[in-house]
Amino acid sequence: MRVLVTDGNERAALAVTRALGREAVEVIVGAEAKRSLAGASRYCRESFSYPSPYQDPQGFVNALVDVVHKQRVDALFPVSDIAMHVIGPEKARFAGYTHIPTPEAETFHDISDKYRLMQRAVAQGVPIPETIFVPDGQLDSILEQVREFPVVIKPGCSLVKEGKQWRKTSVCYAESRDALRRVYNQNPYLRHPSLIQQRVVGEGQGLFVLMNEGVPLGMFAHRRLRERPPSGGVSVLRESIALPKAMVDATLKLLQRAKWHGVAMVEFKVDAVSRRPLLMEINGRFWGSLQLAIDAGVNFPLRLLHMAMGKVEVLPENGYRIGVKSRWLLGDLDQLVMRMRKNDRQLNLPPDAPSRLQALLSFCRFFERDMFYEVERLSDLGPSRFELMRYLKLT
Repeated sequence: MRVLVTDGNERAALAVTRALGREAVEVIVGAEAKRSLAGASRYCRESFSYPSPYQDPQGFVNALVDVVHKQRVDALFPVSDIAMHVIGPEKARFAGYTHIPTPEAETFHDISDKYRLMQRAVAQGVPIPETIFVPDGQLDSILEQVREFPVVIKPGCSLVKEGKQWRKTSVCYAESRDALRRVYNQNPYLRHPSLIQQRVVGEGQGLFVLMNEGVPLGMFAHRRLRERPPSGGVSVLRESIALPKAMVDATLKLLQRAKWHGVAMVEFKVDAVSRRPLLMEINGRFWGSLQLAIDAGVNFPLRLLHMAMGKVEVLPENGYRIGVKSRWLLGDLDQLVMRMRKNDRQLNLPPDAPSRLQALLSFCRFFERDMFYEVERLSDLGPSRFELMRYLKLT
């Protein structure tokens, strides 16, 4: 078997490469540069560079089509949001040459669009944070509805297309009405549909799923222990947990009706007061903490490959080890540096955030039972060397 993996500098691409390579699958890694994090793995058979999917989407697709044809690739795994957005509408060009186990482009767009997703969640009875829907960036008739600060401003889409190119958007915070106005005035992408949400204080949890045309084949749950930035973002330390029924029910309501096909990560925050899991977003592709699931016993990349090739396997409920931890060391170092350099207000930390001393002591717990390092592996040292050299160069 031979698989082409995009976005070689993503940690999820590294996890996919290792998970498949250990099972004797030949992995070809593509990235915007010849050298990449996943490309540095001993489990990468071959790597190549392609044009930026942001700046040259057509050139990106052309390069993938060329490799698929020449290398006789059995399956293509898009790893990032941008790869999913660009490849989705072009899947017909790959038909007959390879398998792409992803949903239809419109389905992916609907699920990834937070504005549409939150509206759908409300209609289907899935709890979400207190939300004000802003269809066009006009705040005049909406400001009076915002009664409590700080608030979180979320663009409907994490990527927007401008002409033939794509650009990223970002989540912002506002502590007052004036700050809220500034955020909308300074970010043109907020003229598109966006959300103003009450900030939820609580633990981040996520459900990883694999589905075959809406039929669940496997689920895995985790909780976030630390994030970068510390106020909430990318998880740098996380732990596997038993499947929470409320999260499973909410996920099935949203994804079964959409006949979801492939992998997804459904993100929740458990409100510290009500203890209810509130829907945050759905990432309709491989996720950053994929390695945790693999270490706990669920090889999602291999299961996805099998599904793509017509072999359907169903994972038993809670069919993985609970209490397994995964740590992204350099990401964890980054969040510690942020914590030490900035105060609570600058970092938008909640009132119950750990002190700087507590953060330092927690960071220094390098060895725990059932804790795995995401990038650093004695059996595969190339990626950790590559990441460290890149980190030192950037800092």
